[in-house]
Amino acid sequence: MVLKLKRLTPLLLTILLLCGCSDDATYMFSNRKYVFCRFDALQYAELFTVMGNPGQYASIRKKVTNGVTKITITSPSSSTDYNFDALSEKFGFGLGGLIVGTNHYGEALCYDLACPICNRAARRLDISSNDGYAKCANCGVTFNMNNYGVIHEIPEGANLPVRRGLYRYRIEYNGQIVNPHN
Repeated sequence: MVLKLKRLTPLLLTILLLCGCSDDATYMFSNRKYVFCRFDALQYAELFTVMGNPGQYASIRKKVTNGVTKITITSPSSSTDYNFDALSEKFGFGLGGLIVGTNHYGEALCYDLACPICNRAARRLDISSNDGYAKCANCGVTFNMNNYGVIHEIPEGANLPVRRGLYRYRIEYNGQIVNPHN
């Protein structure tokens, strides 16, 4: 009997350790809003530029004008409206749209374009400064996109309801296809 327990002890300890571990990645990425889209960076100049230049980011959002839905992609150098096709009708762009790009280390990153403090689709972040920071015009908070979306600066005297970094989404990039998702 004692011999059998000695043989089972390592197995039981392994099972207990595995049950006690949590997947920290589930807390790192947001499921706040549905995100799934797929772009060929070679077909979109703005994406091609930011994905190949560490520290640069572009925004992607849906825009409806006169009943026609388009995808607007804005990078520091340009902004273009692209037509929706049958494949892109099911795309999900998060709460306020997406921010995609690469940090200073060349790692592909994706964030929600809506401010996580204000937490409204219409409160989009300004990323036009091309310095790796996103700023909310409403609450004044600045986020560091090159450091995984953490808060960089809070205006003096700001009374914020929450203090959290940007909503972050998973992204796959193979050198050509940009695929944000959650």
